[in-house]
Amino acid sequence: MSNKVPRYQSEGPLPVIPYWPGINQKDPSFHILPRQSPRPWSEDQSYLHGVDLFNHGCYWEAHEAWEDLWLPLENEDPLRIFTQGLIQASAALLKIRLQQPRPANSIWGRGKSRLLMIDSQQEESFYRGIHIQNFCHEIDQIIGSENPHFPSPLIQLQEME
Repeated sequence: MSNKVPRYQSEGPLPVIPYWPGINQKDPSFHILPRQSPRPWSEDQSYLHGVDLFNHGCYWEAHEAWEDLWLPLENEDPLRIFTQGLIQASAALLKIRLQQPRPANSIWGRGKSRLLMIDSQQEESFYRGIHIQNFCHEIDQIIGSENPHFPSPLIQLQEME
């Protein structure tokens, strides 16, 4: 993991080695931050921890962090739909790393649909600090290449206010 990658939640731990199911073991010392009551995205430590994990190529762990936020939300809540899209982006990238392009394409297709649905409902091009169109384009490129050695994409959040 690179120290040059920005951190949005510096207190959130990163695993020593990202978990790849069937390849290695989970880092036993790693844990996601506990869920908090709803907050603006720029103060949501669990959300920001998920972004950091994603940015460090820890796709399983990012999925876990965001899933903890996603589970209690109502089915039609835009935040739930958006978060599920992020979870599916993480899962698809992990599948590419594991050289499983078919499941990656299927998972990403569903995730991208969710993200674009949220994007179409927004007046601004950012949602929770993420430029959805740019994010989707970057993931499309990786999934389309089917290269398990892809350079990890970075979520660069909109300036926090």
